[in-house]
Amino acid sequence: MAEHEIDERTRNLQRPATEIIMSTHTEPSEDLAQERRKATFDVQELSYVLNEGKDLLEKKQLFAELLASTPWGDKSRRYFLDREEEYVGALRAAFGIWEKMKSEKLSVEDAMIMRTLVDFPGGLELHIGMFIPSVMSQGSPEQQAKWMPLCTKLNVIGTYAQTELGHGTFVRGLETTATYDKETQEFVLHSPTLTSTKWWPGGLGKTATHAVVMARLMLPDEDAGAAGGSREGEEEGGSVGEGEEEGGSGGGHRTVVRDYGPHGFIAELRDLDTHLPLPGVTIGDIGPKAGFNSVDNGYLSFDHVRIPRENMLMRFAKVTPNGRYVPPPPSNSKASYATMVFVRADIVKNSGSTLARAVTIAVRYAAVRRQTAPAPGERELQVLDYQNCAATLLPLLASSYALSFMGAAMMERYRAFEAERDRGEFGGLPELHALSSGLKALCTWIAADGIEECRRTCGGHGYSKLSGLPTLFQNYVQNVTWEGDNNVMCLQTARYLIKALVGVQQGKPATGSAAYLNQVSSELSPSSRCPAACSDCWAGQPAVAAAALRHAAARAVVAAAETLRSASLAASGGTRQMVFEGRPWNENTVELIRAAKAHCIYVLHQTFLDSIARLEAAGAAGEVEAAVEAGSAVSGPTAAVLRQLAALFALEQLERGGGGAALLEDGYMSAAQAASLRVAHRGLLTALRPNAVPLVDAFAFTDYHLNSALGRSDGDVYRGLLEMARGSPLNATQEGPAWPEVLRPVLAARSKL
Repeated sequence: MAEHEIDERTRNLQRPATEIIMSTHTEPSEDLAQERRKATFDVQELSYVLNEGKDLLEKKQLFAELLASTPWGDKSRRYFLDREEEYVGALRAAFGIWEKMKSEKLSVEDAMIMRTLVDFPGGLELHIGMFIPSVMSQGSPEQQAKWMPLCTKLNVIGTYAQTELGHGTFVRGLETTATYDKETQEFVLHSPTLTSTKWWPGGLGKTATHAVVMARLMLPDEDAGAAGGSREGEEEGGSVGEGEEEGGSGGGHRTVVRDYGPHGFIAELRDLDTHLPLPGVTIGDIGPKAGFNSVDNGYLSFDHVRIPRENMLMRFAKVTPNGRYVPPPPSNSKASYATMVFVRADIVKNSGSTLARAVTIAVRYAAVRRQTAPAPGERELQVLDYQNCAATLLPLLASSYALSFMGAAMMERYRAFEAERDRGEFGGLPELHALSSGLKALCTWIAADGIEECRRTCGGHGYSKLSGLPTLFQNYVQNVTWEGDNNVMCLQTARYLIKALVGVQQGKPATGSAAYLNQVSSELSPSSRCPAACSDCWAGQPAVAAAALRHAAARAVVAAAETLRSASLAASGGTRQMVFEGRPWNENTVELIRAAKAHCIYVLHQTFLDSIARLEAAGAAGEVEAAVEAGSAVSGPTAAVLRQLAALFALEQLERGGGGAALLEDGYMSAAQAASLRVAHRGLLTALRPNAVPLVDAFAFTDYHLNSALGRSDGDVYRGLLEMARGSPLNATQEGPAWPEVLRPVLAARSKL
C-alpha cells in the first residue's frame, strides 16, 4: 500500500469536525462496564449455580485457555473455512481432544467439556454419541468385550444408520433387511428399494469404518413354508413373505421368511487398510446442508452384503445358530427406553445452554449498540433501552434460565430412573418417557426460535457469521427434527396425558407432572376463577401465574380428550370411546399437540419455581459459603432476580404465547385481569433491564466458547468485527481473486470508450 502522508493543514482542517463527533461518541467497552455496575445480585454466586459449582466453572475456564493455544482448537479462521476444511478441521479437533485425554489422563467428562468448548462437530459425533452407547446398551457381554476396546482405541470408527430416504420417525417402516442364512450362519444385509437407502447418519459419508445398522430381521419360517406360507398364531411383529429358492422357478421349494421388525447389526463398511467401501456397499456424503457441514452426513445401501451372525446385537433379542428367534424378556423391553430417555433429557439440557449463548451475544450487543439521539448534541440511546428490544430479549433471557433449570432437573430425573431400573422398578418410566418427549419438543422449539430472534435483534451485524449467531442457529436447528420429529414427540406426550385423564375419570389418580389432572373437575368448574386482583399479583405472587398455567394445561388436555372421544365414537359406531390411532387420532393432532405444549409449559415454569425455592432454602441454612461454591444455594437478592425471570417467563407465555386467550375464552380470566397481566409484563421488562447484562454474565461463557465479535466480554464489538474481518481469505491480496481474469479486462476497456 502506498504511503499516505497527512499534512498539518489537513489535520487542522479536520480537527473541529472530529471534536463535534467525539462530543457524542461513546466507547462500547465503557457502556458494558457501566451495565455491570447496575447488578443487584452476586453474579459469581449465580455462575456457580449455572455451572454446577465453582470447581467445574474454573475447569471450563482453564480448558478454554488451553484449547485456544492449540492448532486444532484455534477458532480464528473458523468462519472462513470451506466445506472440506471444515470437515478435516473438525476431525483434527476431535482427535486432538482424544490425544489430550490420553496424554494428560483426563476423564471422559473432561473430554466432553472440551468437546463443548471447541464446538466443532465432526465425523466422530455418532461414534461417541450412538455407536458406542449402542454397543454398551444392546451388545452382549461378549460383544462388548470384542468391540469396546476397538472403539475406545479408535481402531474402528462407528456410526448409527437408522434413518432412510423413505422413513424416519416411523422405525417399524424401515425397509433395509437382514435375512438369516443358517447354512453359513450369516445375515445378508440388503437394500431392496431406493427408499431403503440409509440417509443422514453423521460420519457415514467419509469417516466411519463400521455402523450399527437398523434393519428388519428376517428369519426362515419352515413351518409356514410347509403349510403354504402361513400358520395360525403368528408371533408378535411377524409377517410372512415368500420367494423362489435360488436355482429354480416354479414347482420348487419356496423360501419363506418371517419379519421380526427392526434390530441392530454391526456392519463393516470400509476396508481398514485402504478406507475404500467393501464389495456390495455403496456409500457417500449427502452434500451441503443448512448447517452442521463439518459433519459428513452420509448415504448407504447394501447389495446382498453378508455379516457374521455374531454381529447382531444380542444383549436382549437373539438369533440362535439354527435360526430360532429368542425374544427379549418383557422387563428388558422397558429397559431399552433408557438410552432414548437419556438422549432426550440431554437435548433438553443443551437447549438451555445453547439459547443462553445466543442471548449472551444479543444482550451484550444491544447494551453497547446505540441508535438515534433524542435531540441534537445528545448521545444516542442504547438499543436495549428501547422497549421493543427489551420485550424480545428479556423474555428469551428468562426462557434460557427456565430451560437451564429444566435441563438440570431432567438429568436428576434420569439418574433417579437409572437407580430404579437397577432395582427392576419401572413404574415411573411412562411418565419420564412422556415428559422427556414433550420437553424435547418444546425446549428445542423455544431455543431454535430464540436464536433466530436474537440474530434479528442484532440487526445487520447479526447477519454476519462473525456475530456467531448464524452458525449457532444453523448447527442447532436440526434438533427440532433429530431424535424424533417434534410434532411426533408432542403426540407421545398427549397420548400419555389423555390416558392419565381417562384413568382419573375411572378412579385411578394421576402421578408426577400430570398430578394436576386429579383436580380437573374443580379446576374447570364455572366457579374456578383467576385470583389476580392487580398487576402486582401477576408479577409478585408466583402462585397466581402458576395457577393460570396449570388451568391452561388442564383445559387443553380436557379439550383434546373431548375431541378425540367424539371422533372415536363416530369412527367406531359408538363402541369405542378412545381410539389412539388411525383416523380419530390423526384428525385431531392440532388439539393434541396444543395439550402437550400447554402441559410442558406448566412443567417448565413449576420446575423454575421449585429450583429457586430449593436454592433459596439452602442459602438460608448453615454452611452457606460451601453450598454457594457447590452451586446449590443462592442469597436473597439472587433469588429475587430469579423470581422476576420466572414471572416474566410465565407472563410471556400467557400474554404473547397464546395461553391467555384460552383463559379468556373459558372465563377463568376477565378482560380487566388480562389488561393487568399486560401491565405486569411490561413492568417486569423495566425491573429486569438493569440486570440484563449481569444475568447473561452469570452464564460465564468464555470469549473462546462464544467466538463472537458481538458477544465479546469486553464490549469492544466494532474492533472485534474489524479484526475478525481482516482474516477473510479475500483480504489476502488487495486486488482480490477476480482482478486478473475478470475485473481487469472489463476495467481496461474504459480506455477504448
